[in-house]
Amino acid sequence: MVGVNADNRVGAGVAGGEEVDVDVELDTAPREVSVPADFAAALNAEPDARTTFDGLSYSNKSWHVLQVTGAKSDETRQRRIAKSVDILKEGRAR
Repeated sequence: MVGVNADNRVGAGVAGGEEVDVDVELDTAPREVSVPADFAAALNAEPDARTTFDGLSYSNKSWHVLQVTGAKSDETRQRRIAKSVDILKEGRAR
């Protein structure tokens, strides 16, 4: 049994408690994180940070990228880039 959230039930035209047959496919495609150019440049300037970042899981890479891309100002963005690079070069990655 697999639970299905309300939005997906509405999209599929089924109600809660109904039994339906579904096909589940394994997604084996590599998951890639799109790293913004300024963050990539900062990582490339610090080889230890780049090595640590490249060794992170998809989820942890995404966390660092989302910290950067979620910034509302350029000042905050640059501060977050610097913080992530410092964390990564010290090997204290998330």
